[in-house]
Amino acid sequence: IPAGPFIRGSAPGEGRLDEQPRRKIYLNAFAIDKYEVSNGHYIKFLEETLHKPPLNVFAERPFNQEEGIADLPVVQVTWHDAVDYCFWAGKRLPTEAEWEKAARGNDGRLYPWGNETPSPQKANYERDWEEKKTFVEVTALPEGQSPFGLRNLAGNVREWVQDLYDSEYYSSAPDKNPMGPEAGILKVLRGGSWKSFDTDLRATSR
Repeated sequence: IPAGPFIRGSAPGEGRLDEQPRRKIYLNAFAIDKYEVSNGHYIKFLEETLHKPPLNVFAERPFNQEEGIADLPVVQVTWHDAVDYCFWAGKRLPTEAEWEKAARGNDGRLYPWGNETPSPQKANYERDWEEKKTFVEVTALPEGQSPFGLRNLAGNVREWVQDLYDSEYYSSAPDKNPMGPEAGILKVLRGGSWKSFDTDLRATSR
């Protein structure tokens, strides 16, 4: 993602209070994965590190013995699991600001694909649990990709970012490369999930 400013947050009346104020933020250039982490990639990480596997939501058998899930996104990972995976892969979690720029580009759009209302062709959301059919593959739904070509930043599975959560952080955050608050209890999740309503699919939703 090239260096430069982008519009972060929501204007009054457009989003929740923790998304305000709407401000222009400058970020240095950064790299970010085009797809969510697949089970296939995560299982390779488990095999090479002997890291504790996540809960297998599909059956009682071990997660790394489940069939037909390699291209689906990994779920049930903690923030610490995500950090460990990134370290193994030679990467890191994005900051919250980086995630939002990757999701909405430079024009302040509501969703990764633009301002149009969500649809099943653009996002996987408002679903009932159907085991493996609940999720779409990490490469699916090209109509919903962001301006930078990232897939499934709205719906499918929620995504961890680096930052601690503070509902009032946007008011005091620096306007260049914000890293999140220095103290807190909660970490930030972004992007909504297969269960989310359309309001949680907005690129500003925290």
